[in-house]
Amino acid sequence: MVQSKVEWLPHLSPEVMEDARGHELDAYAVALEGWRRGLTLRWHVKDSEKFADMKTWFVDKPGKLFSLSSNERTHYFFKTRGDKVTNEAVEIGADKEETKRYLEKAGVSVPQGKRLLEDASNEEIEDYASSIGFPIVLKPTDGSFGRGVMTNIQSAEELSEALTHVRSNLKYSDVIVERYIAGEEYRVYVVGDQVVAAVNRIPANVVGDGSSSIQSLIEQKNQLRELNPRLISCLIKVDSEMKNFISAQGLTLESIPKKGEKVFLTDKSNISIGGDPIDVLDELSVEVKDTAVRAVQAVPGLHHVAVDLIIEKDQPLETATVIIELNPTAQIGSLLFPMQGQARDVPAAIIDFYFPETKEIVTDKAKIYFDFPDIIEPLKTRSATVTTVSAAPVGNIYAKKYIVSGDVQGIDYHRGLRKRAFELKLSGFVRNLENDDIEVVVTGTNHENVDDFRKALFEDPERSDVQAVQEEPWDGPVKVGFEVKADLKTQVEQLRLMKQEMDLLEKEFKKVEREHRKYAKNFTWRMTLPFRKLADLFKYIARSFGG
Repeated sequence: MVQSKVEWLPHLSPEVMEDARGHELDAYAVALEGWRRGLTLRWHVKDSEKFADMKTWFVDKPGKLFSLSSNERTHYFFKTRGDKVTNEAVEIGADKEETKRYLEKAGVSVPQGKRLLEDASNEEIEDYASSIGFPIVLKPTDGSFGRGVMTNIQSAEELSEALTHVRSNLKYSDVIVERYIAGEEYRVYVVGDQVVAAVNRIPANVVGDGSSSIQSLIEQKNQLRELNPRLISCLIKVDSEMKNFISAQGLTLESIPKKGEKVFLTDKSNISIGGDPIDVLDELSVEVKDTAVRAVQAVPGLHHVAVDLIIEKDQPLETATVIIELNPTAQIGSLLFPMQGQARDVPAAIIDFYFPETKEIVTDKAKIYFDFPDIIEPLKTRSATVTTVSAAPVGNIYAKKYIVSGDVQGIDYHRGLRKRAFELKLSGFVRNLENDDIEVVVTGTNHENVDDFRKALFEDPERSDVQAVQEEPWDGPVKVGFEVKADLKTQVEQLRLMKQEMDLLEKEFKKVEREHRKYAKNFTWRMTLPFRKLADLFKYIARSFGG
């Protein structure tokens, strides 16, 4: 399967995003943008007093809460949402019925429908659905990631089956019934009065090549998704719901679609269950963008948010846009890493909104980032409640790569290079190459210091024998600090040695355990000897009197 044309942001390359996947990606992307502009970045745990007044949910793992500070002020963030978004706005966004009331009051189109509480009977729900007319959508009030959402229900009989599935099997008693709207689904991100990103969310699908089965095509597509920092955690999963869906099309997983034939695997557009995000910011009409902005402005204190909407088929352009949901704490990974089209810099727009004075700061974004796992680890182990990231080098960044030949793979030599890099305020790394050379990369804002590092390669003749140095330009990203990297061969050897040590420790443990049992047995036998002799005496007396 061939990857569609896509252009991601160079400063958010897969290498930079490698350590921030899943729930951490969105917060990391926004935090990284602010840090690169020279703002002080701190990561917090959920019980930090700084977040006591900020509405947060499901902060079960560190990596979602952070703060950014300038000399004048500090702003606090929960994933993509900053503290300018009020708690009241968050509560409105979380309540779909309340959101509808605000949007309708502002003249923004929403689907006709209402919430039916858990005490509503299935008959009441069916009566209401009949009153607004089929087809309809049934979805849990508190559902997410498309779980329990049943779309395009065409009849009372289908609704009855859907209610059994959602309310009885999935245990979602509190539901929403809405008029089904046929059209394309989009996620649009609004900051202030501007739409800064938009993707068309297409339900999970595969395209036939004329020879591969649907099962094989799913596997091929998942291989492409694994290359995407966002979609790697949103692979297409084969389950009974999917099998039923394709079965309704007269297909099975073994069916072989014709070349170019698109087969949809579900009618839900959620990216989390395999949907395709396709960038459409430049193609989206002014009318659609204006409606999205008006939807955000309809809720006081919202400011920046993801707007999920449908453009209804066969309707006038002015009224075709229907708002489905406002998400103040939205995931932005699909906007940063679409499957097709141009990535949009949502983190930059968010930081512009909170720290407008940093807009003009010149930062070579493609070359510097921080070690996210190392920063978060103290929070995970609860050894700290706040961690501060070392300041980013702001300004023009210079970088060089050196290939050093000779007897240069000793760890003490590498540590010496790291010490010299710290003295010159340079970041970079050193790693062994398979041909016994080493690769050294250094980067910093001081051109002279970057050039002077070459001398450091020759300054430790006791621990190295440098035969030749080849100098090359370096355009790749570099973590702040200086890292002594192990090559694959060294890593394998380290793992082998660790296993040997673990095996030895296990043998020693078993040996000590055996000795302990032996000692305990001997000790117990000695300590109970008087009692055993006394017991024998009683037995002798008893036998004597008995005889």
